[in-house]
Amino acid sequence: MFDSLALPKRKKKWTDVFVDYGIYTSVVILFFAFGLFFPQAFFSITNIRNILASASVIGIMAIGMTFVILTANIDLSVGSAAYFAVALGVLAVKRAGWHPFLGILIIVATAIGIGAFNGFQVSRLKMVPLIATLASLGIFRGLALQFTDAASIYGMPPLISRIGIGYVGSVPIPIIMLFVLYILAYYILEKTRFGTYVYAVGGDRDAAFKAGIHVPNVILFVYLLHGFFVGMSSLILCARMDGVVPALGAGMEFDVITAVILGGTSFSGGVGNVWGTLAGAVIITLINTALTILNVSAFYYDIFKGSVILLAVVLDTFRQRRMGIIT
Repeated sequence: MFDSLALPKRKKKWTDVFVDYGIYTSVVILFFAFGLFFPQAFFSITNIRNILASASVIGIMAIGMTFVILTANIDLSVGSAAYFAVALGVLAVKRAGWHPFLGILIIVATAIGIGAFNGFQVSRLKMVPLIATLASLGIFRGLALQFTDAASIYGMPPLISRIGIGYVGSVPIPIIMLFVLYILAYYILEKTRFGTYVYAVGGDRDAAFKAGIHVPNVILFVYLLHGFFVGMSSLILCARMDGVVPALGAGMEFDVITAVILGGTSFSGGVGNVWGTLAGAVIITLINTALTILNVSAFYYDIFKGSVILLAVVLDTFRQRRMGIIT
């Protein structure tokens, strides 16, 4: 009997199309635009490989952040988590003389442990995610600086360095890792019950609880999974840096979060997908590469990066208004 009250279907505006698909077209436009301005440097095989390899670091870390933001949470500690995990792995190999394979396990396990630590604070202690992970940012960067004496340690064994610079055929290993992990994340989010729970918790936490979903467990496991992806990204970082440096991971959380929001995942949770995140990571990497080629001052670099973050938030606001989440 309510059929007569149904509202007519709203016609899509150009702004709707841009918000929905602009991220993918932006990747293509930016790539060719930068290529026209810097044809010799930008379109070289070496540079394209470097872009994709760099995108793998941000992109893999952004997979986990996508899961976290989908549940309406956040993690500001990813850069420090990567630094601490790499520091422990490098120290185990270089100073303790452990087998490189154990160093790899330590890096991934440490990142998962930090994810569990953050998840416990948020899901069990009911701490505000922003504050809890901000504390983790300071704690783990401070510990890493203390353990390494704020020094750079170089010289990774081939088993580790191959992860960052090795190839399978003609394809760099980081790029293979990138797509394998994105396919895995897509399957988890779109094809499993847990993925449904992630969207449900982010969309309406109270409704998810009433539907029988154990919300704290979902949030805890999301942070654990996030830690795994941070660990995999940290392996590539360690291999490409050939060790650990004090600046490793510094400010990386901003690039990662921006990639996720640019890719269409809403800060309010419940909306988003991993393929948009991948496109966002490529855009961030393209911009970083172009600014490096232009030799832009660090001051302007920060201004530009801040502007990109602002754009990401504006796009997220458009999405939320269109969906009726905010007015």
